[in-house]
Amino acid sequence: MSPDSALLGWLGAALLLGAGLGWGRQLARAGVTGAALGLMLLGTVLGLALVAGAFLAGHDLPLVLGVTGALAGAVWGLFHQDSD
Repeated sequence: MSPDSALLGWLGAALLLGAGLGWGRQLARAGVTGAALGLMLLGTVLGLALVAGAFLAGHDLPLVLGVTGALAGAVWGLFHQDSD
């Protein structure tokens, strides 16, 4: 269990949270643009790969918090109203 895998796992968790928030924000607007879709897919796949690698190295918390945070970020982004 190297510290590098834990750090990469936390980076993956942050990517998952950001991608989840992006999914929710795009769905709250009237659809998903091609560039945003590509960016969110890249963030999601990279984040999942990083947290899965950390999980296989024995660090399970980044996976749990990353996936839960992605779902929470998507829900928050979908239902949060902008002030403009």
